[in-house]
Amino acid sequence: MAFRRLLGRTGTTATTDGPEPTTDGQQPTVGAEPGLPVDTSLVTEAPQPTADGFDVLVTVAETAYRTGAHLTVVDAARTAGARTVVVSAYDVHAGPTSTYPPVVGGDDHVVARPTVAATWGGAVAAARPLLRSGVVVFQDAGILLSEDGILRLVAAVTRSVDADQDRQEAVVALPVVRSTDDLVASAGAVLVRRTAPVASLLRGHPHEDAEALAGARVFAGDEPCFAVRTDALAVPVVTVDTRTAVARLTRDSADAGGGDCVVVPLGRVYRTSVLRERRYDTDAADALAVWGDRSDDAAVVALARLGLAPGVPTADPVGAPVALREPVVRAERVSTLERAERLRWSIRIAAHPGPRGDDWGDTFFARDLATALRGLGQDVVVDHRESHVRPFSEHLDDVALTLRGLDDTPVHPTATNVLWVISHPDLVTPAELARYDLRFAAGPVWAARVAAETGLPVEPLLQATDPARFHPGAADPAFPDLDTAFVGKTRRVFRPVVRDAVEAGVDLSVWGEGWETLLPDGVHRGVFVPNDQLPALYRSARVVLNDHWDDMARDGFVSNRLFDAAASGALVVTDPVAGVDELFHGAVRTYDSVATLGALVRAGESATQQERTARGTRIGTEHAFARRAEVLLDAVRQERAAR
Repeated sequence: MAFRRLLGRTGTTATTDGPEPTTDGQQPTVGAEPGLPVDTSLVTEAPQPTADGFDVLVTVAETAYRTGAHLTVVDAARTAGARTVVVSAYDVHAGPTSTYPPVVGGDDHVVARPTVAATWGGAVAAARPLLRSGVVVFQDAGILLSEDGILRLVAAVTRSVDADQDRQEAVVALPVVRSTDDLVASAGAVLVRRTAPVASLLRGHPHEDAEALAGARVFAGDEPCFAVRTDALAVPVVTVDTRTAVARLTRDSADAGGGDCVVVPLGRVYRTSVLRERRYDTDAADALAVWGDRSDDAAVVALARLGLAPGVPTADPVGAPVALREPVVRAERVSTLERAERLRWSIRIAAHPGPRGDDWGDTFFARDLATALRGLGQDVVVDHRESHVRPFSEHLDDVALTLRGLDDTPVHPTATNVLWVISHPDLVTPAELARYDLRFAAGPVWAARVAAETGLPVEPLLQATDPARFHPGAADPAFPDLDTAFVGKTRRVFRPVVRDAVEAGVDLSVWGEGWETLLPDGVHRGVFVPNDQLPALYRSARVVLNDHWDDMARDGFVSNRLFDAAASGALVVTDPVAGVDELFHGAVRTYDSVATLGALVRAGESATQQERTARGTRIGTEHAFARRAEVLLDAVRQERAAR
């Protein structure tokens, strides 16, 4: 009970079709007491699925169990509707004399048994007798899987799926697991050589590559996160190499059920703990030996969806001296005449991967540009700051396009390197410019000056908008009676346009982080506006305010907000930037004093609604990302043809 209280679990005892827990939540066992040894046994009692629905088996490394890391997984499983949630702990590094406190159940889960298993397979074996539903979802506590992800995995093994135009029976469903740098950790397992360890399909690839594998067959899984039909669940093998144990269990289960292991991309499924180390033991060798007469054609078919083929497997040099060297399938492009026209682009941005970078302007900019390039028949992936170098997949890239913001990124060793400076121009040095094959800048003044100073061609290329989202329309009821609006964060600095608007006494509404203590009461309306709601806000505001960093205003870097707001039909008031008055056909007006700002806001829009609509449509057409993508593609093709 002491450990349970430490984790703060309260409520009623969970129900299960398996053995009833005791009143303190602990599974009944003979002689259970604190300080139990690591359990090296392998329980082989089979599950007895007698009901519809699904169970969730949460495997958890002992160190993570002590911190309660599994409880988030338990909560997600319960929210998704699992009939029974079973927790089973393991420690592949345990010695024979290691001892632990007993593992106890909670109010919303039961435990497989109170001991800590010596292997992941042992933890699974201990839980098998408690499984009673038609499907079981395996989720290691080191992998983040949402409630929706759980349900989608369950759905994949309760129906047939169309893979490669053949009806394939999915017995095992595998998510694509990402590492925290947003690259693929595994999209399934590849049998690259008989009796050798399996390799992770698309390991080290951008996650966009894996989206094409929806419904694809793979040989097996190698991450402890998957769904399987309970009546086909095989007996796990005992080895300290978890990847081998997962591969055997998923392949054996698929064979027992007469079907396949199928990939189900679920978006952001992250591995948050390390599972790369492969540890050699004789059990792993024996487990792999059963595939001595098998071959794997699934990887060839799956990679063909991407226009790729498996290359010669190599060994990952990273690992401890005792590591079982892991093969890496280095995918190669299938040579076709189409490659000259259909190039693969890597768009590199300074934003962090995952949720940390979701509200960065660079993230939205890159997504819109990627969509535009794809509309021109190009293959595009987006690389965040942690994946600017991708040793296992960057050889596939034809073009590396850096959207220069905060980071000076390393150039690609073989691709056509393109630089597009969209912000923070003062950070760019002549040495950096010289490393690129093509250079563009969103500030025409800066482009002309730097080209003259360095002798390196720098072409002007303004920022852009997506007229499919940012277009004129009626005011949105979500923003009633919205007069003057500003959207943008601050780092505890009173941005000039907001300060001037407050001083001018305009009816101001501000959205963004950092403003909480700087503004008069009632002015700050929220810390974030989702990007898909911005067009409605701009259309609803009588006036939209904008400003620029000093270096961007000086060098003609027109803010992306101006393009979005003006294309939505808004009237925008901004600080002076060279060329901005002529660029937007009267939709953007500049001010140079508090009095001027107040006068412009009070005067408002003189154009009719019909004129505003026509103006916004024209701006969206002239400055669409599709137009910028055409310029970039033409320049890259010319550069590559001249080589």
